[in-house]
Amino acid sequence: MTLIRFMQGRIQRIFLIGILLSLGSYMMKADENLEITKEFNLITSANAAGYFKPFFTSIGESFNSNTYTVARFVKNWQIGLDISVCGMFIPESQLTFDAALPEQYGTTGITQTSELRGATETRNRSGMVVQPTIYGGISTPTFSAAQRSRGPLEGAKDLKQPGSVTYLEGNNISFMSGLPSIQLSVGFPSQTRLRLRFLPIPISGNSATYFGMMVSQQFNQWVGLFANDSLAGIALNVGYHSLSRTKGISISSFAVGLHASKTWYSGLSVYGGIQYEGMSGSLNFVREQDNSTTGTINDSPFDEIRLQKDLNVNVESFTSIRIGTGVSFKVGAIELHADTAYASQPVLSAGITFWFLSNDTLVKPTTQVTSPTDTTTQPEGVKP
Repeated sequence: MTLIRFMQGRIQRIFLIGILLSLGSYMMKADENLEITKEFNLITSANAAGYFKPFFTSIGESFNSNTYTVARFVKNWQIGLDISVCGMFIPESQLTFDAALPEQYGTTGITQTSELRGATETRNRSGMVVQPTIYGGISTPTFSAAQRSRGPLEGAKDLKQPGSVTYLEGNNISFMSGLPSIQLSVGFPSQTRLRLRFLPIPISGNSATYFGMMVSQQFNQWVGLFANDSLAGIALNVGYHSLSRTKGISISSFAVGLHASKTWYSGLSVYGGIQYEGMSGSLNFVREQDNSTTGTINDSPFDEIRLQKDLNVNVESFTSIRIGTGVSFKVGAIELHADTAYASQPVLSAGITFWFLSNDTLVKPTTQVTSPTDTTTQPEGVKP
């Protein structure tokens, strides 16, 4: 099955990690470098960055989801294992992007072009053209009739330039499952919470490695906030995530924010926060060389494709601000949590934490009753 057929299939039910593994099967050949097959040669580095940017956004939001629940931490050691999932709603604005046309387009002495969208025909467009992202719909080709021949270029054959352009199709996705997380959660007596994630991903012989570290520090007790309410808290949270491979993959993400929570003796808590996050990096691929004298590579109007240059994709995210709210319920050694967040792709998250070591017991304090003749401490609700 070629990459084109794979990309045209529906992938709503596949976690992002599954897509990464699938890329290793369909897009890359086993090598020290990541090598893309000839079927993927219809896209340039710049257009690949726009086509995959919503996908990169989903990855970045997955990294920075399920990084905190309550902001109230006890002054004891705690150890737990959290298993969480998330999903993103894809907005209409991320279903298309501005794709670059070949530089010769619009110069009628070199080529005459035509584009048909529905019943509307546009001739000799130049610069940019709207095309679907990986989450979008059907792409629109631009047809070209070259007006003159151009001589041989380095690494290319004699050919009429420029030829027609086709683009990758989208997958009509409105909701995307995120990267699931299994993370170790450790609480410190300093009222600090540390969360760690680690996952090796086999890709073309050399494994890629995902690593995530998130730290939350409760600080309201230092500044006198909620001094009379031991079940409320405010914390600062920071996070760093990395997805890397020796050659070909270098992606990092960060987050910094504030979150607050209120807990009741029933074990129910509500929490919310605001977070600034970002993502950057690159994907670098060597193109599988095609030495034939005919075919889409040699007919491409893009110099990068025709000369079979490496594909270097800039990784960016649409998301910079996230505002969220959620609820958790802790009973014994089990804590359930779920939240929603507003971001460039609105997020739903849920998970469960198993606490193997937790000294956090929610017990109502007793009420002190004072009489003129005697001072005693009685349980709340019991008359002296």
